[in-house]
Amino acid sequence: MKKWLFRVLWIPTLVIAVLFLVANRQLVAVSLDPFNAEAPALTTPAFPLWTWLMVMLFIGLGAGASGAWVSARPKRVEARADRKLVKQLRQEVTRLETRLRESEASRNDSGASVPAVEPPLLESEDA
Repeated sequence: MKKWLFRVLWIPTLVIAVLFLVANRQLVAVSLDPFNAEAPALTTPAFPLWTWLMVMLFIGLGAGASGAWVSARPKRVEARADRKLVKQLRQEVTRLETRLRESEASRNDSGASVPAVEPPLLESEDA
């Protein structure tokens, strides 16, 4: 389904975009003065239209990527805190397992009854 959708939508769009860029090779100076169209106070050097379009495309992509990165900051902070908590909990589990083994060993030495089944250990990180 995805390949079909790609072919139907994106291939014609890309062909039209390439045709537009090739057909508009004349030099264009972009005016940044909205009040005086005949003699603008601020203009850019004249470049082909496709150059300006590609520059604006890359600026838009950069702005979008920057916005997505900034908006994801709370999730990154939360993930960092969760990783720290998991590390602390794993250390606590290891400490408790060691303590349990030591208490079982001391019971064995004192002649107390030993549990028939060992307590389950936490699964490793790879599982």
